Amino acid sequence: MRLSSKGQYAVRAIIDLSYYSENNPIPISLKDIAERESISIHYLEQIFFILKKVGIVRSLRGPNGGYMLNKKPSEILIGDIIASVEPIEIISCTSKAKNKKECGRKSICLAFDMRNPSLILIAEFLNSITIEDVINEYKQKSSRRLFEKPAKINVKNR
Repeated sequence: MRLSSKGQYAVRAIIDLSYYSENNPIPISLKDIAERESISIHYLEQIFFILKKVGIVRSLRGPNGGYMLNKKPSEILIGDIIASVEPIEIISCTSKAKNKKECGRKSICLAFDMRNPSLILIAEFLNSITIEDVINEYKQKSSRRLFEKPAKINVKNR
């Protein structure tokens, strides 16, 4: 499976939008998301155009405008975000020739038959994780780090 930057950035941007608007019901600007996530604002505009079209986000215009989630984080699946900006597919084998045709062994290849079940499992996995799950996991990891003792550093006097 190959996940392009568009799919990765879409997921990161929605997580960021959800995280930073959690206790703040005002729209978040793409500029802020772009800065926090190190993503080109022009690329984010393309991504958010699609995400708005499929109903994951909504926009508000004006000086205090920006984007908001159109659904609760518990209702937004990672798989839906990715599928809205790119197809989720297993890349088939290709020949080594320059024209990149499908492999000629496809009809006798044992590995080829694994593609469909693999794709189904990947899609099921991505569709079992919500934005809320990701944020909760992040919060758990962050709180554990706060309570961990820092590692001792041995410094020898010279």
